[in-house]
Amino acid sequence: MHDGQVIPKGSPRFRGPGQGAARETPPDANVYRAILITVKLRPMTAADLGAVLALNGTAEGLVEPLSADRLDWLRLIASHAVVVDLDDVPAGFVLTFTPGSAYDGLAFETFTRTYADRFLLVERIVVAAEHRRTGIASAVYRAIERAAKPFDRAVASVPTDTPAISFHNARGYVEVGKQRLPNGTTTALLSKELSD
Repeated sequence: MHDGQVIPKGSPRFRGPGQGAARETPPDANVYRAILITVKLRPMTAADLGAVLALNGTAEGLVEPLSADRLDWLRLIASHAVVVDLDDVPAGFVLTFTPGSAYDGLAFETFTRTYADRFLLVERIVVAAEHRRTGIASAVYRAIERAAKPFDRAVASVPTDTPAISFHNARGYVEVGKQRLPNGTTTALLSKELSD
């Protein structure tokens, strides 16, 4: 999952000479933006911590705040601690965890009780505000779900009453429970079975 280029599903095919009519991209068409920029997933390093903390801050209300120490610890114990690069600029990041890790999240404990060792938790995925709704999150989720196949399912904990619920539902995630957090908010526990 850490290597290679990720292109959003359903992207238009730009044909070369002799392969049919070429499509021209309208100059200001945002719909093509993620397709025309090189999207790459790479391992998160200590040098990325400042950029990742700044990105996390742009998703207030969707993900929990992070300190530099906590992020560094999560990066070291994660199954995937990945930066989303757009033309060599960090534009997002992903943290996932597998059963047996030292991760201490409430949802992780619940999923462990429910699914034992048969899940991959998407702890958080953040995409920079200016790159949201361009297909990048969907492309990253496809890569995560490929990595989760040996575990049978991908799971996530998502704040209720946010657009993230609709996004996950559209990807085939179903609610398997709700969880009340110590801060008084409620999250939906979502699961997607990954069959061949």
